[in-house]
Amino acid sequence: MDIYSEFRGRPPSPTLTQKSLEKKHRTQSIEQSVENFLQNQQDKEDSGIITYRTYRSKRNVLINLLIPYLKTKGITKTRQINDDTFSDYIIYRKNKSKLTINKEIKAIKNYLNEWLLKKRLIEPEVVMNKKLFPPVRIQMSDLMSNPPITDRDWKTINTEIRRWVKESTNNPNHRSHLWRTVFWTFTLVMKNGGFRPEELMKLKWNQIEIVDVGRITETKKLEEIEELRSEGIEIEDDGTIDDGGWVDSTKSIGREQRLISYITVTSSKTGSIREVPTNSGSVFVRFKDYLNKYYQDHYSNRQVMGNGLVFGNINNEGKPYSYSMYGIYWSRIIGRVKDKLEGNKFTDENYTVYSMRSTFVTNKLIEGLDIFLLSQITGHDVKSLMKHYERMDIRKRSEEIIKIDYGKRRKDQPVINLFDN
Repeated sequence: MDIYSEFRGRPPSPTLTQKSLEKKHRTQSIEQSVENFLQNQQDKEDSGIITYRTYRSKRNVLINLLIPYLKTKGITKTRQINDDTFSDYIIYRKNKSKLTINKEIKAIKNYLNEWLLKKRLIEPEVVMNKKLFPPVRIQMSDLMSNPPITDRDWKTINTEIRRWVKESTNNPNHRSHLWRTVFWTFTLVMKNGGFRPEELMKLKWNQIEIVDVGRITETKKLEEIEELRSEGIEIEDDGTIDDGGWVDSTKSIGREQRLISYITVTSSKTGSIREVPTNSGSVFVRFKDYLNKYYQDHYSNRQVMGNGLVFGNINNEGKPYSYSMYGIYWSRIIGRVKDKLEGNKFTDENYTVYSMRSTFVTNKLIEGLDIFLLSQITGHDVKSLMKHYERMDIRKRSEEIIKIDYGKRRKDQPVINLFDN
């Protein structure tokens, strides 16, 4: 209408011009725009478009970091954000790792692009500026934020967790012992299967299949035969039982039980489904028995159900414990034994919850597990696996490199020329 009025030789309508300018230069308080954006993200999380972890991460960055940072710059409105706003963000976060800063910048850029730009609450030139944030150069040493745990340190940590669980045995608040047992079991399963924490938090009992792959050993067979004979039961040397019906003759004498578990999980990142075999079968059996005993003591009419969460909070309708609880109590355990830990020799970074996943990957690589198989069971492509999780201590495979075949005479290998006339 403004252009039409100009062609007609009349001055443009003041009302239309004012509305156009207001639309072009509209702004909003930083707090309100962040609140609106997070509500949009929560709707996406409720619809399954993004994961809760993604939503939680964005919320933490925007509320706890972005808003305070902008206040230090005197910025309270969205259109006050300009090309120089984030020039010293890295300095503001100087005590954090480069990987952490990189993730924060990614979350802020998402807010700028997916919300402020689309809602016309910021100048497009600002968002399009490739130098809006200083570059964060990631080096290999920066990828050690979740270092694998050494065998010695894992024994120290696991022993402390068990001591911590035992401390709450006589606690009048039974919820304390339940949570500590959940936490202990959670760490055992994660370390033995290389799962992401979020995957185990969503794991249900009907996603676990336990198989006994035990075998008969001669030592155990002789021990059991001797024990049964001491009870007056006639047993032939081949293990045949003549017990008159007192002993279950279908039981295999000398058989050692070994329970493995096949765990089906859905990747928290890609949504793909994968099955992971682990040596945690006996862990799950023990944990299930513990939970049923807990139900019996406190909720007599309930028991573990197949569609229930393995690591759910019984005292909160079986809902998962918060992710932050695992991180907080892991830090407390590490704090209790920090003077006993030798640490990972390749980095000064502390062990984290994710270190158990790194430990699984590193141990399997040292054992020589095929990297493509490892990629399949961990839900990572090979490139990402090697870049982010491989922390191989070459000394543990040094024999493969420095091996010398003593006593073997080297023989010249004759070459056959197919075209020799």
